[in-house]
Parts: sequence; C-alpha cells; structure tokens
Amino acid sequence: SMRTHATPVKSAGHTVDAPSGSKSLSPKASSIGSHSTRAPMDGQIQSVRTHMTQSMSVEALDAHSTMLVSKQALEGGEHEEAVVSADSAEAGEYWLPWHIDSNFVTVLHKERYVDERSAMFVDEPEGAGLLVMTPSGEIGKVMAPADGMLVQMGAFAQIYAGGMVNACRHAVLSPRPPGVARFNFCNFWYAPWHTLCDAPAGREHVAVSTGWNAMMDSSYLDITMRQGFAAFRRFMTSPEARVQYADSERFKVLSEMFPLPARSATPRSADASASPELVIDVLTDVRCPISFLSLLGLERAMQSMGLSERATLRYRPVFLNPNVPKEGESLDDYLLREHGYTKEYAHSESYPLRLAGLEFGLELNPRRRVVNTFDAFVLIEAAQERGKQHEVVKALSRRYFVDAEDISDEAVLVAAAEEAGLVAEDVAAWLSDDERRAQVQAVYEDLSSNIGEVPHFLLRERISGNGLEIGGNRSVEDWENVLSEVLEKASWMGMSVPGPRGTELKLSEANPYAPVSMAVNAQHGWASPSWPYTAEDFSRMDESSDIDMYEQPRLVNHLDDSSLQRLTEVYRSAFSAVPQGFAVLDMCSSWVSHFPPELLEGARVVVHGLNKAELDVNAVATERFMQDLNHNAKLPWENETFDFVTMALSVQYLTDPRAVFAEMHRVLKPGGMAIITHSHRCFIEKAVKIFATETYDGEGHTHHILSYFRHGPEGGWEGLASADVSPQHGDPVWVVTAVKAGLAE
Repeated sequence: SMRTHATPVKSAGHTVDAPSGSKSLSPKASSIGSHSTRAPMDGQIQSVRTHMTQSMSVEALDAHSTMLVSKQALEGGEHEEAVVSADSAEAGEYWLPWHIDSNFVTVLHKERYVDERSAMFVDEPEGAGLLVMTPSGEIGKVMAPADGMLVQMGAFAQIYAGGMVNACRHAVLSPRPPGVARFNFCNFWYAPWHTLCDAPAGREHVAVSTGWNAMMDSSYLDITMRQGFAAFRRFMTSPEARVQYADSERFKVLSEMFPLPARSATPRSADASASPELVIDVLTDVRCPISFLSLLGLERAMQSMGLSERATLRYRPVFLNPNVPKEGESLDDYLLREHGYTKEYAHSESYPLRLAGLEFGLELNPRRRVVNTFDAFVLIEAAQERGKQHEVVKALSRRYFVDAEDISDEAVLVAAAEEAGLVAEDVAAWLSDDERRAQVQAVYEDLSSNIGEVPHFLLRERISGNGLEIGGNRSVEDWENVLSEVLEKASWMGMSVPGPRGTELKLSEANPYAPVSMAVNAQHGWASPSWPYTAEDFSRMDESSDIDMYEQPRLVNHLDDSSLQRLTEVYRSAFSAVPQGFAVLDMCSSWVSHFPPELLEGARVVVHGLNKAELDVNAVATERFMQDLNHNAKLPWENETFDFVTMALSVQYLTDPRAVFAEMHRVLKPGGMAIITHSHRCFIEKAVKIFATETYDGEGHTHHILSYFRHGPEGGWEGLASADVSPQHGDPVWVVTAVKAGLAE
C-alpha cells in the first residue's frame, strides 16, 4: 500500500555521515529515523525527514573499552580472557576483508610472523591482527593467547541454530613489512556439499542477519552448502569487498532498483576507458530547499573537477508530503506551525536558508508556497526519456525557489518544459497519462520504505557499478571528497588482454580480482602436455541430433540485459582495435550477435548456426551459414579468412571441441582474435558432461576452454587470457580470448 504521511515533515539537524575513507573500519554513523524534538535552524542544515521511523545510530567503541569474546581454560586450570580492544581509528591494510565464513565452524590459532630469510619468529607488526564486529557495528581487535585456539561460528551455524548462535563478523589486518611472512592454522568445518541450509521452522526471520553490516542475508536460506560456498567465494574476490563494507545494504538495494544505463556508442578513435562516467540518482522532492542547496554544491564540485560532461543525473521522487492539497499552503503558516518560526524570522536577512542560498549567488524567495509536486515529477519522468531531466529540474527549481512560482500549476510546468527544450504541447498529454502517473507512484512507494529523509544520493561509476549512497546537505568540499571516492572505486575495475594484430585491449568492465580473471596466471605457465579428456567427458544426457533440438526458432535472449551489455562492450573493445572493414565469424549464432552496430560499417559479418529462421533475422549479418559442428567440424572457408571468430554461450555444447577450435584457428588470419563467452546457463540435456556437472563453475570451465585453445591445435595460439566481465546485478559473463600465432613482426 502507499505510504502516507499524517503531517508534513520536519527539518532534521543531525550530523550526516562524512565521506568514508576506503581503508577506514569505523562504521558510518547514520541516523535514518526521525527526531522527536524540533531541530535547530543553526546554519548546519542537513536534511528533511519524510516520515516517522525509529532512530538508529551506529558508533564505534571508544579506544579504552573492551569487549569479552570468550573465556578458555588454559594450562594450570586458570582462565585467560581473549578480549577485543576497540579502536575507532583507521585500521590500515586488509589481508582479508570483512566477512562471515560460509561454513559451520572455523578453528584457528593466533597468527604468527617469521623472517623470510632466517625462518625465525618475529614480533607481530604494528596494526596487524584479527578484528571482529558486533551486529551493532562495534569493532575491535582480538587479543588471543598465543597458545590458545579460537572457535569461530560461521553462517550455517547461525542459520541451523535459528539465530541462537551468532556467526562472527571478522576481518584480518596484515600490513607486513618487507621480508616478513604471516601464517596461521585454520580448520574449516563444512557439511556435505548437498546439505540444504534451512532454518528451524518459524525462526527464518532471526536466523539470518539484517542491516548495513549483515554480511549474511536471506539469500543464504534454502541453498546447498556448495552454493553457499560459491556465493562466499564470489564476494571474497569482488573489488567492492576491498571497501570493507563502505557499501551499505541500502546501497545494494537502491542499485538494484535503478540499473545503470548502457555506455553510449563511442567513436572508433575514442578511448572509452580514459574517462570514468558517473551516474548519480538524486532521491528528492523538488520543493525541498535543502535538496536544492545540496545539488548546487554537487554541480559546483563537478565543475571544479571537470566531471560535468561525464556525469548523468537522474531524479527519483521521495515526496515530503504527498497529501499536500492542490491549493497548497503558505510557507509562513507551515513554518510557524511545524517549527515555531515566525514570519519575521523566516523573512529576515539572518535566516539560515537565505544565507546558504547566497553562497551560490541565489536569493531564496520566502514568499513561495508549500505545493504538491506529483505532477512536477510526472513531467520530470517524461523529460528523462528525452534526455532533458536535469534541464527540467533546474528550470523548476529556479521558478520555485527564486521566483516563488507554483510548480503544481500546469501552466508553470509547460513553461519549464519549454525552457528545457521540450515541446510545450506535449505536456498536457504527459500529465494525463495514467501509465506514467502510476510509474511515478510506484517508484515513490518503493523508495518510501528505504529512504526516510531527503536529499539522498546514489552515486556510482557506470562501468563497475561501485559507488556509495549518502544523504543530507554537503558543502562543495564535501562533494569533491565524495566524488573522488567514487572515482577511486572505479580504479578497481578493468584489465588488459592481448588483442588482435599485436594490440592490447582494455576491458573496462573486467573484474581483475575474480577467479576467472586470474585463471591463466594461476597456472604459472603450466599446461597439460597432452589432451586431458576422455570421450566420457563429452557425453550428454541427450545424444539425439542437434538439428532436431534446434528445429524450432527461439527468438529469446539467454542472459539478462545488463549482462548482454557487458558482452557488447567486450566486442566494442576488440573491434575498435582494428580498421573498418574487418571480417568476423560468429559461430553458433542466433537471431542476435550482440555486436556494436556502429563499428560494423563495411564489415563482413558471417553468422553460423542451426536454425535458418533465427539467422535470417540477425540484423548485422552479411552472410548466413548452417552447419552442425558436432556432426562435421570442417568449416567451408579458406585459410586466413577472418579477423575475429566469436562464440557466445555455446562452447558447452561442443562434443569435439579440439576439432572445432582447430578450424577456428585455420580460418583466422595470423594475429586474428578468438573470443569465447560462457556463463552458467545452458540446455542441460545438451551440455557435455564436464560443463553440465557444475554449471556455475566459471573458473573450472575457463580452464577447460583454455585447454581447448592449447590443444586445438597445439602451439597454434598465443596471448591466452580470461576475464570476468559480469555486472554487479546480473548473470555471469566469462570471457576467454586467444590470438592466432604467426603474425609477422
């Protein structure tokens, strides 16, 4: 149901979080509720409440407090305490980020340090050790006895116990000086992989953790031990794990609510990776003066940092009071009733909002009225579809805050739209569009359960999806710090792989820390000297003809949109590395090849597949060819025909991959590039055994594909590489690439 507000909201005077440092352990102090007393208008204007919720504040322990972790009987029958010494200062470099083990129990002893040359024990480096965190966010260092054992509860223990046992949030600090090695004994207790993680009936809601530092949410319920471990591993290898939970739970929720846009088509000569793009979702009410001031500070910070042309602002409705009547209300009456501010004070030269506006060269008009802004957001929504949302918001803000116009009036909305470059005659139709109005209402209802005050901002780097969410008014300097932090997070993404004709490709979307991305280097140059598979490895549940399987056309996508966008970006990086007019063979293709169309001018695009109807509607194809590769791997083209060979989401179906990869090699030009993409989805009955056994094992499947390259044919490929380009919220996208050897120097 729609969240309603019994009374207009009050101004909040609490201190809003400062931008967190990427290495800081101190939890963000975040008050998300409503104060019961009036907030002073003392110039430190931070935010405006939207509704009443319980107030919550998270603070670090002071430096002198301790927290008892356990008591353990040691030699002599005496008890020695393992305590936590709290310190709210920045902790330093992490060896392991904040996490909860996915198992039942971990047994470990205190870490030890040795000199790598002499193998003699050395003192623990300053700032090293095991840290733990309470559910409320208190953090401290474990001071364990050197000869004691620690027993640490894991996620499955908490879930199976229905929350009667708490899993341990922990992290490891290890600022090792050069020449010093760290080691410790850890014993991880798991159940059989197929064990289902279910909580006692009726205790599901307390069996998992909630809140900004949950680290173990409801996604752990009703999955197997193997799946839980896989999810845990994905987190531990993610770039965002290095922020140590600077990303709040709300950041993740909001990121899922508002997907990032695809990268705009870039000219062939442009280096798309040189300039990170920012996407900023502004959660606000356009009549909120604090939101207006904070946006002015954000704009000035972006200008000073040269980010204005690299940022996209999108506006989402969080109404201060959706029940404001059509005629509105005098601002003077509202301030007197809700805050006790007299008209003389609100119109005085010392009024804090007036002074804050003057810092940006604007005189906020105290004669404006409190109005209903629903229609204004309907216009803003329509403007976003036409790329004019920011211009409309600026026009509405000036008319309301400076000129005191009624932005609930249709004539004012028409004038603002025209000022922003929209067609004035279209406004009436937009405002009366029931579907558009329902869309605005739905977004507001979704946000009202997550956002309790405005303004609120979701800032992300477009490629990585990394960023942060913050609330309240910010100075220009604060905004510069926030923007710098978002840009820093962008640097965690991206890696280079060998490209066609001796080039290097920058895959901006790749996560260099993922197991798939590290698969090649993890082998340290080792490769099986002989073909490591048997015929049984390529058996299938359904051995019937593949022609029969694909007789009916399937005009569907097998991955979600955000994942397919990542695949297109990989192709864009590769195709941009060669001149126009290249030739590409898309093997095992279908009705769409996911190639960037702006780079295909003059290109020869040959699509191969098993269904004529699918290939016929492939819009980028210049030639089409049908052949069952499992029946006949021999390709009909001459040697050294193509600059690229691609195969997306089909390698798992090849029953003789060595022969197919040898043919790919034959038809490629020397220096040509092969791009193989795989994911966790497949027609399981047609996938070969080594893929069907564990469909989500991206790293394992990557090693299989690397073996196909190494032996199809032996010595024929160079520059083997793999990359995980999966979006934060979407299906996995794993890429394996190789370059045909033999390019003349």
